[in-house]
Amino acid sequence: MVLKKQTVWLLSMLAILVVLSAYYLFQGPSQQVPVATGNTNDAGKTQGDLVGGNKDISVSTKEAAPETPAAAPSDDYFISYKMDRDARQEQEMDRFMEVMSNSDAKSETIAEARKKYDELAALKDNQTQVEELVKSAGSYKNVVVIAKDDMVRVIVQANSLKKEKAVEIISLVKQHMKVPGNNIVVSYKP
Repeated sequence: MVLKKQTVWLLSMLAILVVLSAYYLFQGPSQQVPVATGNTNDAGKTQGDLVGGNKDISVSTKEAAPETPAAAPSDDYFISYKMDRDARQEQEMDRFMEVMSNSDAKSETIAEARKKYDELAALKDNQTQVEELVKSAGSYKNVVVIAKDDMVRVIVQANSLKKEKAVEIISLVKQHMKVPGNNIVVSYKP
């Protein structure tokens, strides 16, 4: 079978895109809102008091650092982050779909693939809903939510992020995604 130069080039570029997406996914913004214990805010309450009485959670806000030395405009940052997340999730869903459509696969394997496919589809919908909720609650121009395993990262487009706003975001995510508050990382990028 003879492959055309265009096909080889396209496959090479897709392979590079996948590798860079994985790198970008696992590196992420280098500064995040750490979740620690024992900090108090100006009013004397611990941040745990602000997050539904949970004493184990406190909030400190930091700016998300750009991923590349030449920082792209903020809109591009959020768009590329969402595109990478969506592409990764679509690849996983395609893999599950292949298993479900394989006539040689065992029924248990097909059932497991269908379950994971449905879970991933629900997660995608949930991420989009939470992005819209956070965007409207805080009047942010852009928001990206990345859920992986039992961790959720939220990046909002803002020049700064007050602790109270970060607590609101954590509360929203905790309520809608059923994730413990200490597994949610909130950061911002101007």
